[in-house]
Amino acid sequence: MTETLFARPMEPDDLDSLGSWLLDMDDLALFDRSLTVTPSRNALRRMWESELAGDHSSTACWFTVVTNERSPTAIGGFSSVKYAHGDATLAMFVSKPARGKGLGFHFGSLLLDIAFDHLRLRRLTTFFRSDNERTDRLVTHLGFREEGRMREAWFAKGRTFDAVVVGVLRDEWYANRSALQAELRCDQKIRFGAVEEHAP
Repeated sequence: MTETLFARPMEPDDLDSLGSWLLDMDDLALFDRSLTVTPSRNALRRMWESELAGDHSSTACWFTVVTNERSPTAIGGFSSVKYAHGDATLAMFVSKPARGKGLGFHFGSLLLDIAFDHLRLRRLTTFFRSDNERTDRLVTHLGFREEGRMREAWFAKGRTFDAVVVGVLRDEWYANRSALQAELRCDQKIRFGAVEEHAP
């Protein structure tokens, strides 16, 4: 049986789900090096307000993956978008219950398609904590290459870790996209749009 998930633009109400995910301090420390403790609901909304504004000068573009029941299960998108240079930073967070099922790879592929096919970007950058093996495997599988390290730049668990900087170029994604997308699970689909738009 095919599981269908839906990707849509992120909404302020999705922050309630994100806030509950970030109550796990270990997850928080893996996802965001700028947050040292879980923010309050109001603080989280203030932090994301400009990111979700979506005006013409916006430098961010965020999406939420939801289930048929409209429950958010992942968020991801682009920050620090610089259209003049064709560059942006990719970030993605998959909720714990949805991990290990290929959603990160599927969602990551969709985000790369959006970046290169629709936003006309030339490259994407992301970074992760050096001990984050799951993210390392995912971004490597998606075609990102290590471009540098910020030594001892990420403090967590009472110690410092390197921050690994990786990037992928549009031409690299296009060269590998068909082969990578052939690996997507046939029992899982992500459609773009609201659940209601795809109702039978």
